[in-house]
Amino acid sequence: MERKKLISRIDRNNTTPEQQAAIDHHLAQGYRITNMKETLLNSVVSFTSLEEGSYAVGKVLREKIGKRADILFGYAISSGNECPICGNYFKWVLEDQLGITDFDHFEFTDEEIELIDFAAALVKDPNHVPDSVYEPLQKRYDEETLVLLITSAVLTLANNYWNNIVGTAIDDYLHEGHYVERQLDIQKAAKGA
Repeated sequence: MERKKLISRIDRNNTTPEQQAAIDHHLAQGYRITNMKETLLNSVVSFTSLEEGSYAVGKVLREKIGKRADILFGYAISSGNECPICGNYFKWVLEDQLGITDFDHFEFTDEEIELIDFAAALVKDPNHVPDSVYEPLQKRYDEETLVLLITSAVLTLANNYWNNIVGTAIDDYLHEGHYVERQLDIQKAAKGA
């Protein structure tokens, strides 16, 4: 569903010094400036809080659970939450960086299934995540990892909500690889259905 544009993207040729400094810092870390980020940059503090926070937490979480588990977790949240920007971004990472293109012939680890179940529960009702979903995570991870995992989930949901509320246009690089056209149902695949 395409939404009415609520907030314009900044003009990259006409930024304030503060916006340009945020852009330069972000690019220097190896990240791209996407449509979402160009919109967020209307408020540099919002950009820094949401984007830099997401990357900082994600980096440490990947050290704890690995890149593949982290990406599958983010994808499960974003696809379950019906965020076209984040869902398609995670599909792009799965295909482009991890070579995962087909869940029909993919074997999830027990850890990945637990993370996907957690993502589904968070999307369904974050106020009532069943103990049966929490308990495997508590057995698997120390408390620091659980805090990182939950923080990552909250930041992913915040990104999802931002894009859905604002109606952010899907970035060209996601269209170029046709990631937008393929829907991968990660919850169904993890259940073996």
